[in-house]
Amino acid sequence: MTDAFLIGFGVFTIAMAAGVVLARSPVYSAFSLILCFFGLAGIYVMWSATFIATLQILIYTGAIVVLFVFVVMLLNLARSQILTYGSIAVAAIGIVIWLFSFTLLRVLTKGSSEAIANPTPGTLRALSEILFSNYLWPF
Repeated sequence: MTDAFLIGFGVFTIAMAAGVVLARSPVYSAFSLILCFFGLAGIYVMWSATFIATLQILIYTGAIVVLFVFVVMLLNLARSQILTYGSIAVAAIGIVIWLFSFTLLRVLTKGSSEAIANPTPGTLRALSEILFSNYLWPF
């Protein structure tokens, strides 16, 4: 039953992430981003990481997306002002950026667990060690 919910949250999050990219209106894109963040928070809850799920909702949904919506509404973008590129070029640039980010993250986190000594449980150092070693990919 837990796996079904986890898969459901994952499919929902991926669908909303696709909605962010494929939406024609920036406001609809922002609303899809909000739902994507809620789906990601649901995945964190399923992993018993309620603190990270709460931070996900408070920080990303509560601050960053609201700021994005305000900026979009203040700019009042018309259709002629939005840049359009060929879909092949956008896909190629996206893949290159993703590969660079993936490689950079793998290189930077290769020896991160050995650099931290055994911290005492319940401290900020212990939480950060777990967050940046075991939960780095979801974070």
